Amino acid sequence: MADRDAASAHEPGLAALLAELFRDAETLLLQQLALLRAELGENAGRLVLGALVLAAGIAVALIGGLALVAALILLLGRVLPLWAASALVGAVIAALGAVLVFYGRRLIARASVMPRQSWQALRDTGDWLRQELT
Repeated sequence: MADRDAASAHEPGLAALLAELFRDAETLLLQQLALLRAELGENAGRLVLGALVLAAGIAVALIGGLALVAALILLLGRVLPLWAASALVGAVIAALGAVLVFYGRRLIARASVMPRQSWQALRDTGDWLRQELT
């Protein structure tokens, strides 16, 4: 009996255990919120990069279109080899612009606004808390 009283004197009470559980849960939730913020920032960076590449592709394609228009004007104005050079330069610039546009679209498509890791971690924490409290 004396051993039992001595052992129970060293064991924490229910209130202490619950306080520790809630402290640990709070720490875990704060860490998961930090992960969520980091993940959202990463996805925002991908979206911005994709939008910038897309805008660059559009600008380059417009320049290519202008060169093609200039080539067409030169072609119609006088039939000389100058138009062929203009058409070739315009086609190359337009192709480069198209590549940039498709690459930018791909970057945007890969970016996710849903923070998957954080969402899964929060779900796991909720499941863990439910198990601990039952």
